[in-house]
Amino acid sequence: MREKLRLSDLNVLFVCMDMGHGTNCHRVLADVTTFHNLGGNPLLVCRKGSVLDRLAEQQDVRRHYLDIRGGWRSAVELFQFVRQLVKTEQLDLVHCYNYRPALVLGFALKREARIPLVYTSNEDVGELYRPFWHDYFITRVDQVLCFSAALGDRVMDILPLGGRQVGFTGAGLEHPHHPAAAPTGDVWKLCTYVRPDEDDIDRFAPLFIALPLLELTGKRVVLSLATEGSWYQHPFYEKFKHSVLERGLEHHINFHSKSWGAESLAGQHLFVALETDVPFEDHELQALLHQVPALLPRTSARTHLLQEGTLGLTYQPGDVRELRARALEILQNHKKYHAALGAALPDLTEKHHFDRYAGELLQLYERLSLQRLRFSLKRSGPFASRT
Repeated sequence: MREKLRLSDLNVLFVCMDMGHGTNCHRVLADVTTFHNLGGNPLLVCRKGSVLDRLAEQQDVRRHYLDIRGGWRSAVELFQFVRQLVKTEQLDLVHCYNYRPALVLGFALKREARIPLVYTSNEDVGELYRPFWHDYFITRVDQVLCFSAALGDRVMDILPLGGRQVGFTGAGLEHPHHPAAAPTGDVWKLCTYVRPDEDDIDRFAPLFIALPLLELTGKRVVLSLATEGSWYQHPFYEKFKHSVLERGLEHHINFHSKSWGAESLAGQHLFVALETDVPFEDHELQALLHQVPALLPRTSARTHLLQEGTLGLTYQPGDVRELRARALEILQNHKKYHAALGAALPDLTEKHHFDRYAGELLQLYERLSLQRLRFSLKRSGPFASRT
């Protein structure tokens, strides 16, 4: 007879050390909130004053603070904290969203046979992994979750984990209820996403340089800068405004008055993303779900997301000439890309819908908990091996 497990009885530790906005922050908050609403008992470990900390406070989520800035002192602090939690909180599962903390957790849980360890990877593990030195720690991970199948393949190629230990999971996003109509008019409308805490104006320089060059074809181009919430509440609004005026682009760029989402994406011909330090961003997928073709920095995960150029194109980050050429190619063939997005929408929705993601995540928690429970009982049984 199959064992029964009530997820609401589990004590789950969530660990994420990101400071700013981003896909990890959104994903952690959604996972913690989903588990909390189910009746479970989550505890979030994060950095004090981070965006995740402020958002979790609004959801009344229990939090503990660690200042993980790297180095052996931070690793020791996290190790000691988790070992103490194992005793005081009776942890049932640990879910981590950063590679280096996952290594520490792997070491801290080596002798805890009943506690599963899950790692959601949205990093280039090839730059972080050190062969042989990390093997002892990372092999303690029970399951690695990736937002992209291409990213999952890379994780399997690099980390010493079996194929069943690495799985694709959707981005877990809410989807528009109605298909978007193709934009019309004599103006090419472009948009890009600006994080609510973005302070690096230079990151937008390639797009600002390419923007006037797109008008050489004789058609006017307007770029909308969209962010979450009001631009007047953005801490670096004046810096962005000064940069636009300094470049003489005030007639080409507007600060979108609507918050990032359906309203800011409605009627856009092209979404342009800029280089980031992660291989996948959820706002890029949101643009595709609203049937806006995308021009993204070139990574394997993004190339796979765009279905090898069917739903948009990629460019080499920092290459203004290629950015302009690719943007023109999409704009001049906009009807083709819009139709392809309409055909691909059911598949994107099926893979990345929040309900599907949440259901599979909770099933994973249940499956791993039961597997670990059986494994721990077998090890502690009267005939267990002493080796």
